[in-house]
Amino acid sequence: MIWIVLILVVFAILIIGISIYAANFFLNVALFRHNNWYDKTGHKMMNPDNFNKGKSHYDLTEEKQKQQGDIFWQQSFAEDHWIETDGEKLYSRLIIPHPESKKWVICVHGYRSFGQRDMAYVASKFSEQQYNILVPDLRAHGKSTGNIIGMGWLDRLDLLKWVQEVIAFEPTAEIVLFGGSMGASTVMMTSGESLPKNIKGLVVDCGYSSVYSEFGAMLRSAFKLPAFPILTIANVLAKKKVGYSLKEASSVAQLAKNQLPILFIHGTGDKFVPHQMLYENMEATSGVKKSLIIEKAPHLSSFIYEPEHYFATVFEFIHRYC
Repeated sequence: MIWIVLILVVFAILIIGISIYAANFFLNVALFRHNNWYDKTGHKMMNPDNFNKGKSHYDLTEEKQKQQGDIFWQQSFAEDHWIETDGEKLYSRLIIPHPESKKWVICVHGYRSFGQRDMAYVASKFSEQQYNILVPDLRAHGKSTGNIIGMGWLDRLDLLKWVQEVIAFEPTAEIVLFGGSMGASTVMMTSGESLPKNIKGLVVDCGYSSVYSEFGAMLRSAFKLPAFPILTIANVLAKKKVGYSLKEASSVAQLAKNQLPILFIHGTGDKFVPHQMLYENMEATSGVKKSLIIEKAPHLSSFIYEPEHYFATVFEFIHRYC
């Protein structure tokens, strides 16, 4: 009997040790800017659709949108704009094609991406609707400094500073917050803060319900590992390593305090953020809420799969509710 107990104890210690190692490894991969394993292996595991490009109709559409966005990004009415906060220098592209317009949008990019890559084309579409645009690079992304990835939770406070930058340019600005992927969760997490009346509405494309839930999905789908006990340990370690826990970084908790109108968008082919999270997020908010589901669209690709339907829905929602 005593041998059985000893074997169970040794087995438990082994499982705990392996879980601590796995949790620490996962946090280093997921939450720090510079990680060679993510660059070489992890990115493809976590979001395989980014690596399955070919010459399909959708790939050609994506390339055309990228070209249009890059041209728009370099127009004479666009310039670099920086702020300093918490010892970091944060970058944005300030685009003012319509100086007399009071309509503004802040477009927020996704995980390990940057503003021009994800949002240049989106910015061009908003310009067609007489919007001025600010596109930030979140901290630890793009041209912004920093090493810790905020997953929207730290970024919500930076987004509030970008809102104030817009208001400094135009005190009567009517601002829409638009985000994709981690940018969508940044917007949702910001929605629970005390916002100026200039913010009129939110558009969020394929955002996760919480960092804890998103990492659990990634452990299961990409790493083929159980969320428990790895994620439980990671949640505790994260507070010390990056200054926030995975559970507190919650779109759902922040949306519960939101009263602004929100359009939720997701593609059913998303392998990075499960599209079912849209329903969790929608249920949490008490403001006006609408949804747009694009069948078979991969992560942050809904405006590539159905561009006309996508932007028609976005601007109809904004014109009606914002």
